[in-house]
Amino acid sequence: MSLRTPVPPPEPTEIHLELQKVGVAGQSLGLRPGDKLVGLDGQPFTGGAKELRARFSALENKRVAMHFQRADVDLTVVSVTPKLGRWMPCPVAGEPHVPPVDASQLDNWEILRARDGSYDLFRHRVSPLVWIATPLWLAQMRLWPHLAAFMGMVAVGLPVGLWMAISLWVLASYYTRKNYAQVIRADRIQRGMFPFAIIAARGEMGAHATYLSMMPDDEFAFGKIILMNDKPEPKPETEDDYDYAAA
Repeated sequence: MSLRTPVPPPEPTEIHLELQKVGVAGQSLGLRPGDKLVGLDGQPFTGGAKELRARFSALENKRVAMHFQRADVDLTVVSVTPKLGRWMPCPVAGEPHVPPVDASQLDNWEILRARDGSYDLFRHRVSPLVWIATPLWLAQMRLWPHLAAFMGMVAVGLPVGLWMAISLWVLASYYTRKNYAQVIRADRIQRGMFPFAIIAARGEMGAHATYLSMMPDDEFAFGKIILMNDKPEPKPETEDDYDYAAA
């Protein structure tokens, strides 16, 4: 009796890519080992590293929305490079949610979260206000110690002369512009918040909506967020709400 050689199971025709090790570029997008790439630019993506590279520009001037699955959470970030770490093929991750998006209209927003569920967020694209009116931007971002330091530095230069005050203003503005993310992050860490995730959204309210869809019980640290799709609770009916016709 002849023995049959065992036949290996067929290789899957569709695969996803999973980040086994996250590189510097991936860390800057808040990605973690085990994140599965399930879509690109609003469309499901199955394929290997070669197919992934083909979707990007070698000049790294093309923005691509990348949709990831992390356990039971769906994340979207915008990247100009596929070199986010070490990619490994993995089985297709069911039917993940891949929202229809246009990467050219998205920005990456960083979420910082405290243990009590309060959070803050900021955009990874610096506002022109940093150059035009740095003190106003610092106040807008609630960076009160930095605002006090900025104004104090400029005030120190005034006795020397207006040119010195202007020079210090420019230098402080340049530093803030260059290090805006680190400045915000350090301030929020002092308040008890820590980097939690990075999400892509069209604007600030879109970023709030995206995050609150992930963590619906969290609250914005600096006020109440009212989303456009929030509906007021129905008013309870009472006897006074009815008109009774006289008999």
